[in-house]
Amino acid sequence: MISRLRLVSGFILFIFVLGHFSNHALGLVSLELMNDTLAYTVEPWRTLPGTILIVASLTVHAGLAVWALYSRRSLRMKSWELFQLISGFAIPLLLAAHVLSTRGGYEAFGLNEGYKFQLYAQWIETPYRAVMVFAALLLVWIHSCIGWHYWLRYKRWYNQALPVISGLSILIPTLAVAGIISAGFKVTRLAEDEAWVTRLVRKVNKQGDAYVDFILENEAIIISSIIAIILSVLAIHFGRWVWKQKTSVMKLRYSALELDKPIELKVPRGHTVLEHLRENRISHASVCGGRGRCSTCRIHVEGDPGNLPPLSLEEKNILQRINADPNVRLACQLKVDKDLVVSALLRPNIGSKEALNQSRHKPGEEQEVAILFADIRAFTKMSESQLPYDTAFLLNRYFAAMGKAIEEAGGHLDKFIGDGVMAIFGIDKPLKTGAQEAIMAAKRMSERLEQLNAALLHDIKEPLKIGIGIHSGKAIVGNMGYNKAISLTAIGDVVNTASRLESLNKDLKTQMIVSSKTVQISELDFSGYTPKKVSIRGRADELDVYAMEDASKLELELKTELVV
Repeated sequence: MISRLRLVSGFILFIFVLGHFSNHALGLVSLELMNDTLAYTVEPWRTLPGTILIVASLTVHAGLAVWALYSRRSLRMKSWELFQLISGFAIPLLLAAHVLSTRGGYEAFGLNEGYKFQLYAQWIETPYRAVMVFAALLLVWIHSCIGWHYWLRYKRWYNQALPVISGLSILIPTLAVAGIISAGFKVTRLAEDEAWVTRLVRKVNKQGDAYVDFILENEAIIISSIIAIILSVLAIHFGRWVWKQKTSVMKLRYSALELDKPIELKVPRGHTVLEHLRENRISHASVCGGRGRCSTCRIHVEGDPGNLPPLSLEEKNILQRINADPNVRLACQLKVDKDLVVSALLRPNIGSKEALNQSRHKPGEEQEVAILFADIRAFTKMSESQLPYDTAFLLNRYFAAMGKAIEEAGGHLDKFIGDGVMAIFGIDKPLKTGAQEAIMAAKRMSERLEQLNAALLHDIKEPLKIGIGIHSGKAIVGNMGYNKAISLTAIGDVVNTASRLESLNKDLKTQMIVSSKTVQISELDFSGYTPKKVSIRGRADELDVYAMEDASKLELELKTELVV
């Protein structure tokens, strides 16, 4: 609920800010247009529904900021979190006078003088106020953009749209600042005419010192209140620090691939694992900043999961989304109330894009999958007669065609090995589905190869030929590797067998060899093909397989519907 309230209130405030920025940008055209547009960007917020909406959003968003500071068990945080916290409290300090002079003047004194008076007051009468407003404009926009970025960056569509969004995030404030500067210079020129100034301030002067006193007195109240709230919360944090020195101490044993040996910490009861790690300056993954919005801080906890604190609703939803087992918890949500032994599941400096591609919660778990290997025939000999850049160009075209065929069929593109490809099918799916997808992928790869050869007709002496091997069985599937080289892969006998089936195409003069086991599991109709027995290096028994000269010619029908 707190996350939703923060999101909804932030969205309403962002719409309010976006309207103001659009209005400011019109200063590049004329002052009159800026004032005329206020009827659409400001006046709706002055109606009763608009007032209720904006005041409620301001109150909720500010209240949640105070609550976030209060509820933290440690003041150690990432730089972007620290900026959000500081800017969130700095914005009302910088804008207090501006809000009081505009909305306060409208409500208390009936003043609605528009941009000309505000710019005159800021640029000529009190220039330091103009500097404060400019600083507030930039802080408001940066604060908003950071908030949206760290909320959306774990969504796949956002990373695709990021170039456009980044451009808009720079263009909008640039136009707004340019519009204000242009309008400010126009007002400065108009202010050289004393008669113009007299007409401009006539209505304000009627209010006398009451208007100025109203702004200054209430500004002082707002600023002192905000500072008092901040100091009070910091005092509470200091009190907690003193108290926790006297509380019962728990043992937290933490291990990670990046560490030479596990770290043992003595920590007070009641804080989350992530808070303890931050407080002890131990790096740990947390894309969303520890707000329970992603799963990158996930850890594996040893022992009986029934003895752990119950899952919060947020944590439960996240862990269900990644199909985590009971011993996997979020470090930002799990509070230490007894001795714990935990291990990190992702490297500490993982980014949002990598996190999206590492959705599995274990370093490795046994699962039945279908494995596909493909390799270009006689590629070494072919590359000897080509320039390195030509070889790289050819390989990239080939990898793009094969990778697309694999992904379209529903497979996971594991890796490219030289001129070879490895793909996994059936991850977190029934093995029947994985077997069907692997065979369908082989057919598509053969079709794509024909298209690629036609496109490269004048670039290569001979058409490319490939060999494909497919086998199904148990494998260890998970995120494996080190540092940035960690990726989702599979290991086991099924992988070795699929690789050797692919190599066997050279001897049989075929394009694809698929094990009979995979065909049986897939329930695809192979009645038009005859199985044969082959010897596989490293295996004592012969293996029944189906061998095809051209996988693109496969005319397969499902005996049953595709399992999803």
